[in-house]
Order: sequence, then structure tokens, then C-alpha cells
Amino acid sequence: MAMTKTHVYYPISPLDFSDDQINVSYLKQQLDEFQQWSMAQFKQQTDIDILVHLRSQFIDRLLQRLWYFYQIPKHVSSFFKRNRIALVAVGGYGRAELHPLSDIDILILSDYPLTKEIEKQIGDLVRLLWDLHLDIGHSVRTLRICLQEAKNDITIMTNLIESRLISGNQLLLDELRKQIFSKKIWPSRAFYKAKIKEQQDRHQQYHSTSYNLEPDLKNSPGGLRDMQIIQWIAIRHFGGEFLQKMADFNYLTPEDIEDFKTCRKFLWRMRFALHCVIARYDNRLLFDRQLSIANMLGYKGEGNTPVEKMMHDYYRVAHNITELNQMLLQLFYESILEHTPKNKPYDIDEYFQIRESLIDIKDDNLFKKDPVMIMQLFYTILLNPQITGLYSNTIRQLRSARRKLKALLCEDPKSRQIFMRIIKHPDAIKKAILPMHQYGILAAYIPDWKHIAGMMQFDLFHAYTVDEHTIRLLIELDNLKTDSGKQKHPNSSTVFAKLSKPELLIITGLFHDIGKGRHGDHSEIGAQLVEKFCQLHQLDAKDTDLIIWLVRYHLLMSVTAQSRDLQDPAVIREFIQQVKSKRRLQYLLCLTIADVCATNETLWNSWKQSLMRELYFTAMRSFDSGIHQIPEQRSIARQHKQEALATLLKQNYDEWQIKNLWQDCRVDYFLRYTTEQIVIHAQNLLHHDLTQTLVLINPNPYHGGSEIFIYSPDRPYLFATVCNTLSMHNLTIHDALIITNKKGFALDTFIVLEPNGQTVQEDRHQGIIKALEKALHHPVYQGVTIKPPKKRLQSFSVPTQVNFLSAFNERQTYMELIALDMPGLLACVGEIFANLDLSLRSAKIATIGEHIEDLFILTDKYNNALDDTTCNQLREFIVTTIDSMN
Repeated sequence: MAMTKTHVYYPISPLDFSDDQINVSYLKQQLDEFQQWSMAQFKQQTDIDILVHLRSQFIDRLLQRLWYFYQIPKHVSSFFKRNRIALVAVGGYGRAELHPLSDIDILILSDYPLTKEIEKQIGDLVRLLWDLHLDIGHSVRTLRICLQEAKNDITIMTNLIESRLISGNQLLLDELRKQIFSKKIWPSRAFYKAKIKEQQDRHQQYHSTSYNLEPDLKNSPGGLRDMQIIQWIAIRHFGGEFLQKMADFNYLTPEDIEDFKTCRKFLWRMRFALHCVIARYDNRLLFDRQLSIANMLGYKGEGNTPVEKMMHDYYRVAHNITELNQMLLQLFYESILEHTPKNKPYDIDEYFQIRESLIDIKDDNLFKKDPVMIMQLFYTILLNPQITGLYSNTIRQLRSARRKLKALLCEDPKSRQIFMRIIKHPDAIKKAILPMHQYGILAAYIPDWKHIAGMMQFDLFHAYTVDEHTIRLLIELDNLKTDSGKQKHPNSSTVFAKLSKPELLIITGLFHDIGKGRHGDHSEIGAQLVEKFCQLHQLDAKDTDLIIWLVRYHLLMSVTAQSRDLQDPAVIREFIQQVKSKRRLQYLLCLTIADVCATNETLWNSWKQSLMRELYFTAMRSFDSGIHQIPEQRSIARQHKQEALATLLKQNYDEWQIKNLWQDCRVDYFLRYTTEQIVIHAQNLLHHDLTQTLVLINPNPYHGGSEIFIYSPDRPYLFATVCNTLSMHNLTIHDALIITNKKGFALDTFIVLEPNGQTVQEDRHQGIIKALEKALHHPVYQGVTIKPPKKRLQSFSVPTQVNFLSAFNERQTYMELIALDMPGLLACVGEIFANLDLSLRSAKIATIGEHIEDLFILTDKYNNALDDTTCNQLREFIVTTIDSMN
């Protein structure tokens, strides 16, 4: 980028505005012109520090001019004494830092309550500022009330410690600041504790990570607020200019101070650009804003390349801020709380010591003299459970040594030995791997880790960068050992506990996505990379083969469970032929569960859990009985029918009536429905007029989803009608089973969930049933129109794909649809099936963030697989229809 301009000023001062020019029209024009000038200067690389201070200066002078215009004096007469008054900037405006859409927080301070005349003048001033569309946050308080509210509210106190005079009586503000900085109001100890709690609570709102894909520049961990927290604590305790005090007290080295300034400049430039591309105040880097911001900041490249470069820089800066924040808050803890250690530092060995549960190096040059000691540091933490973190000096020396490394740590045999000891320790993930990631050591150890560090994932399915997702996968694995993990994943936890070498999953997890962002299949690339890593670390052939296979096929179980027909024996047969052994299946289950849960906080639900469990146990039974002993379809159907009959006879249903009901059902009905479902259907249909429509919602969740059963005369567009009705009730379809009996009646089932992943609330059942009955009784099909995607999705480009998969059943066609998620899409696809006179036998519906990946099992009207001509016609209709709306 070009060098920044450091000498610039705005040629117009609001102090020079005449009385005639003090009106909304003229002032708004001046504000707009200043904004355009600021944006032009920003694009010309003017120093961002100058721009934010110039905006503050412009607003200062505007307020000073208006204060004079409305004739608000420094002193106001009262019966008892002269009433001093001051216009004060507080908060970010008090720091003289204003971005284009920043709030302008002001305090009107006085000795005594204002007269009605002065209140009117101030009211007129504030109304004018509102009419100018400035985001004014104002308060009018006497000195006594101001001090009382500051005492009661940490937020008000924080705003006041950075206050400065805009106009009015300086002595009054001086008195306020004197009281604010006394020990009577939020003394340093209390202020420190409150701010630490505030930061912890704020971090939890962002899942305690800087690596969200749509971070908040101000509030996310590693954002501007983390910088401000240490500024506020320092100002409250030490007073004076923040960075100067940090240097005076040797809290920050010159290198640290330069790092701090560089990080702040970067975030300020991003925030300034963000405020230039949005209309209303916000600090979130949403997907639909990122490309515009990257272009404004001068990042170049095709497609998403500018965003990738920008966000990579952002995550690096956020990481540096987090380290600086942690170092300084730890130093403040010792200084502000006047912390006297209960015990003096004591030695662990010749290299490390413990300071009040924190590990510290005894020689500041330890890591520079022998980089292997970096790995030894984390292994020492594992060996000493009383250690809770790194001492501030150790963090500083680790930062310095990390930057000076000339080779990857794994290239040293001693480092490799220590790494293998680390991952075999039961507490490896949370006590060693996680801090290694937090302090940038994984990137210094694992080949190609730097490639995924801070790597964006441009979708709404993933919530984190590739490296952060990887670390969260490991944490999910570790959680399988906890009580909460056992409760959330009972089957997976049991399997995990029996694994002979759980450390193999750590290596697998670290490499499962490491191939992302390159040309080619990331799973295949990852398998090649992890093979070299295993060979370098001298793992035996059996373990190496397992790890390579797991990385290569880490998506196999998830795709099979969520996007394939688990009732089809051919699907199970193909799955176990790929897995080949119980050992692989056990490791794959744990890896898959952790991978799904680490992708997005809201992704895991009981429906997914049921699918994974069903696939796992079905495959396990197949391994026990032998792959060639998987029952054929007619055998499964016969078993379901016999078991259902036995259950109904025990309930005193008439055998002749049952068989009479079932004589119209084809084999696929008994094959595809479970014994329990067949029983429930019979219990209701035996008491029902079989010429009429019946809609049921099973009160008991089926595999974690709400089961809607529909018995109705079959007709074209039935699937489209049901999908449209369910969509109107804001329900998400996850599975659909379409069966037609010999008399032309549909026996269809839809598994649905609420948008939050929960089953349908019981008080909604009757309304949904009535809506479906009404729609199914309507004599004429009412067409469905796909609505444009929601605004949040419009920034994504998802090419519509229709793929015909290798058939598990030669008499059926398996069609996969990938497309941008849009309201009405599923109903519209069903409409196309009906227009082409196709029969839908089953559907698996999966919404993956901003797009859908659905599987449809189809036949023609003669119950045969589709020919090539029909497939091509179907593909053309679907792609044309969807793309016309996208």
C-alpha cells in the first residue's frame, strides 16, 4: 500500500458559520461535504489517526458554535450563587476518536438544576443535532447527581474518566475529574475487577474466540474493546497518557508499544471503511460487507481473494491484541491489586518456576538459546496440574522467540519426542494443544498450519476460521470424557472411552481440514500431508494407515447419515465396504460427532444424533454378522410386517381387518417404515374412513424430529402442496418418505423441525394438521413461486447443481440437488417432478448454511429408473427455474 499522509487539515471550520447558516439544510450539507472529504482522504491513505481526530475536531467546533449560538453561557445566575455549566465530551468522543458513524456522547454538567430557559436552549440544541442525523447520546446532570450515578454504574464511570471540555466552565469539569479519580468512587481495585468481569462476559457472547467468520470489530475478543479495557484500567490507576505510562512503568517494551499502535491503526482503518459502506451504525464484518471493505482498504485479487487477505490480516491483529491484553491485565493484577504472593516463586526444574499457579521461565533467553524448550514449556504444564496459565514475562519471551524461529519446531527430533508425549497425556487438548494454538506455537510446529491460520470459510454453515474450527473439534473430542459430554453424546462417549489410542484422533483432527484452500479435494490433500507427518514422527504402519484413512474419509459418515437412504441395505453395504473394520468405525464416529459440533454452535440436534446412531449400530451389526449377511429388502419387509402384526394382535385388533388394510400396501411400505411406525399407522387407519384424508403428528419425537404422517388420495403436486404448507408454518423438512398403495392412496411421512432445531411444540400440532387438511382438500393445485433469497444470503453465489448419483437400486434414480437456499424451493422442485410425471419415493433434505444439499429418490410413472433423456430434461428444468429467481 501507499505511504500514509500525515499532514492534512480540513479547510472549513464550523466556528466561522454565521448565524444565518445555523439551520438544518446548511449544516447537513456541511456534514455531508466533510464526510465525502474524509472518505476521499481515506482512499488517499491519509493516516487514520488524523482522520478520526479530525472528525472529532470538526464536531467539537460545531458544538462550540451551536453552544454560542444558543447563548448558553459559562455561568448562569441563580438565587444562591452563580451556577457553572459545561459541555463535556465523554466516552469515545471524550478520547477524540470519532469514526463516520460513531456515537457522539456529551454531558451537560452544572452545579445546580438548570432553569427552564436554559433547559429550552439545550433542548433546541439537541433537537437540531438529531435533525442533522447525528447519533447524539446526551445527558444533563448536576455535579452531585453525576458523581452519584458514576458511583452506582461502572459504564457511566468509564465514560467519565475520558471526559474533556468542549465549551463552558473548565473548573467545573476539573472538579468532576478530581472526584472521579478519588478513592471514593470506583477505586482502582474495584474498577479493575469490574472491567475484568465485563470482558469475560463479553467474550462469552462471542464463544470466547477471535476467529468468528463475521467478527465484531469493537466487541469480539481481540477487538477494539479489548484495547480500550487496558486503557481504561491504566488511566484509572495511573492517570495520564496510556502508552506513555506503560513505557514509564516498564509494562510494555518499545516493540510492544509499536505493536499496539499498529494493531489499533489496522482496526481503525477497517472500522472507518465499514462505516463508509453501511448506512446505520454497526461494527460487524458481515459477509455481504466484507468485499466492499476489502476493496476500500486496497486489497486486490479475483473473487474472494481480497477478503481472504484482509481477514487473514485481521485475525493476526486480533491474536496480537489478545496477547497484549492478557499480558497487561496480568501485570495490572499484580500492581493494582497490590498482590503479594502467598508463596515466593518456587522451582519446577532448572528451566521453569511457578508464580502463583503461573509458569515462568527462569532465564529470559531460554527459548532463544534452545527453541526445543518451547515444546518443553507445554509439556511441563501437563506434568504440573497446579499450573493454570503462563506468566506475563513468559508470554512476552514466547512472542519474541516465536518471531525469530528460522525453522519449524517439528524438524528437531527432541521436539518431536516431546510432541508425542504431549498428545498421549490425558489432558493434552485443553492443557497443552489449546494454549499452543493461542500462543501461535501450532503454526511453529505443524507443517502447513500457517496455511489454514485465519483462513476464511465463505458460507453460513461454518462459524469459524479453519484453524479455529480444528481446535474446537479437538475440544469436542475432549468433552466426550466429561459428564456433560456423556449426557449430550452417550453413544459416542462410550465408544471414545474404549479407544485404545485416542491420541490418534488428535493428529487426525489437526490434519482433517488442513488441505482446505488449495486446488483439489481437501480430504485427499490432507491425507497426503498427514502421511508425511506420521512418518516424520515414526508412527507404526497400522496407526499411520488409520490416521490417513480417517483424514481421507472424515466426511463419509456425515454424508451417508444425513444425505443417504439408511433404510436401503445397498447404502449400508457400500458404507461398510468403505469402512472395512470396527476399529475404523469407532474412530470415525467420534471424529464425525466432534466435527459436526465444532462447525457451528447451533448445528447439532437430536435429529442428526439419531441418524449417526442408526448408521453406527446398523454398521456394527453388519460387521458382527458379516457383510454378506445384510438382509435383503423382502426379508426386512417380511420381518417388519410380522412384528407389527404380533404387536397389534396383542392389543386385541382383529387379524382379518389388519390383513385387509395391508393387502393394498406394497412391499416398499413394510420395508421403509419401521415396525413401530406401521403399528401407529394401523391403529389410526383401522378407525378411519379409508376414503378420506388423515393427517397425524406423532406426539413422540421420531429420531429427534416431529413426524407428520399423511394418508390421502395421491395426486400430482401432493408433495409440492405439503412442502409449501409446512414452509408457510416456518417448519424445516429434514426427511420425506413417499409411499403409494395399490388403490392410489399416499402414505407419506415428513420429519420436520422448528428453525431452532427443536421438535414442533405440541400447541402447534392442531393448527398444522388443519392447514394440511385444508390444502389437501383443495381441488385445484395452487402453484408455488420461489421467493428471492433472504437478504443475508444474497451475497453468496451458489451455482445450482443437479447430480445423478450411482444407483444403489437399479430401479430407482438418485438425484442430488445443490442450490442457494430460498423460500419455496422444495415445493417448486416437487412441482417440477409432478410436471414431468415423475414419482418421488424418498427425500433427504439438508440445509448447509446458505445452501441446500438434498437427495431425491425418483422413478418414472412405470416405477422404473429415469432414462438419460428424462434426467437431462429434469436437470434443465430445475437449473433454469432456480437460476431465474437467484
